[in-house]
Amino acid sequence: MLVRYNPFTSLFRRERLFPRVFDEDDFASLWKGFSDFFADEPRVELKETKDKYLVRAEFPGYDKDEIKAEVVDHTLTLQAEHKEEKWDQDEKEGWRSIETRRGSFYRSIPLPEDVKVDGIKAELKNGVLRLTLPRDQSKSKKVREIPIH
Repeated sequence: MLVRYNPFTSLFRRERLFPRVFDEDDFASLWKGFSDFFADEPRVELKETKDKYLVRAEFPGYDKDEIKAEVVDHTLTLQAEHKEEKWDQDEKEGWRSIETRRGSFYRSIPLPEDVKVDGIKAELKNGVLRLTLPRDQSKSKKVREIPIH
């Protein structure tokens, strides 16, 4: 039986490459922090009701001034950039540690024609951005059934 060789298979099994290193609690917590920070982009959810659209985007750890929401040509754009610096030192043992982390996010969402752009409201609370986009009922889509002969 022939099996195609993949040189990257061992990289996906990091415990095989460094079995003792991954057993250590310190390295495991460091790896978890690293992978959590660079995890997937913030989750964005969209919901439609009769009189409005709701957009919910999660930005854990981001401050209000690091997030920007704007509408250009009927497209909603969410942007965020996060910079973090952590200093740690122990004078008695004579060491110093500086950790810097950075992340950015960009997402564009085309808006339906019936959104009242002037009435959009945004609120950031506990790392969750909530946008309320009111609908203009006069511009709502008309549905007409077409008879088939």
